[in-house]
Amino acid sequence: MTKPTKTTSPTRSRDKVLQTLYELELGGEELNEVLKNHSSEKSNKFYKEILKGVSENLEGFDETIQDYVDRPIQQLDVIEKNILRISLYELKKKELDSSIVINEAIRMAKKYGSVEGYKLVNAVLDKIIKAH
Repeated sequence: MTKPTKTTSPTRSRDKVLQTLYELELGGEELNEVLKNHSSEKSNKFYKEILKGVSENLEGFDETIQDYVDRPIQQLDVIEKNILRISLYELKKKELDSSIVINEAIRMAKKYGSVEGYKLVNAVLDKIIKAH
């Protein structure tokens, strides 16, 4: 009997991307090293696509975020900053309605971020969407 192939939900993939970005930022390791710890995601196209998209656009995303926050981006919580980066990538792709992107960002912020972090994420994304 063959083992059924496991499909990965976009929600779970986003959570895994957030976890990987967190490891990259705090661990200071290279992407390839961190990916070795996430070998289970090797066949997850959605995970790899988001991770690659965020990594390749990091500087631009950070500049955009900086335009909409009231403090240096380095002072943002690592979780909230990476949720914003993931959201910006998904907004850039234009495959999802902006309300879905915001809802997913808020969900991740409530699950992984600081107590009030979801409010910052919501406010920043709202401003960005209205400006573009």
